[in-house]
Amino acid sequence: MPAALISRGEVLDHLTEAFRVHGFEGASIARLSEATGLGKASLYHYFHGGKQEMARAVVAHLGESFQRLVLAPLRTSGDPAQRLNAMILGVDQFYDRGEAACIVDLFGIGGAGEMFREPLAGAVKAFTDAVAGVVAETGLPADLARRRAEDAFVALQGALVVARATGDRTVFKRTLSEIPGRLLAAA
Repeated sequence: MPAALISRGEVLDHLTEAFRVHGFEGASIARLSEATGLGKASLYHYFHGGKQEMARAVVAHLGESFQRLVLAPLRTSGDPAQRLNAMILGVDQFYDRGEAACIVDLFGIGGAGEMFREPLAGAVKAFTDAVAGVVAETGLPADLARRRAEDAFVALQGALVVARATGDRTVFKRTLSEIPGRLLAAA
């Protein structure tokens, strides 16, 4: 694809997929070029800072999607159960029904771990804060709501790992369906 025919958003979508498949360390410039259909020079035209800038842009791009799909439903008003169910639908879409790897996982290891710790920790905090806030609205103590939100994040991540490792998304689907009930169960 010539550089003029592909938007920055499309480039980011292709880069996201490449980083989700290969991780930060495994996503060479050659692989990123192949994934986008752009030559190396064209990639550097979009991202002067090279692979690190591409990865930062992917993290920001995914952050926008995460805000829209996962966090926005939690920040609305209304019934907590309905908001949590809407969040679960967003999580399912964000992770492509359990097929897409999590950048928090992939960018949290190796040399990328230090480079991306702040934005990744921010994403985890944003999720747990938003979920804990909704759960606390039901009358559960704030510390219990936070623990449940953290447990929900851990369950999601574990289910993603199992789905990727086995090629079977059943655990991911089951985990998603059970999270609202776990979050809202009586203390």
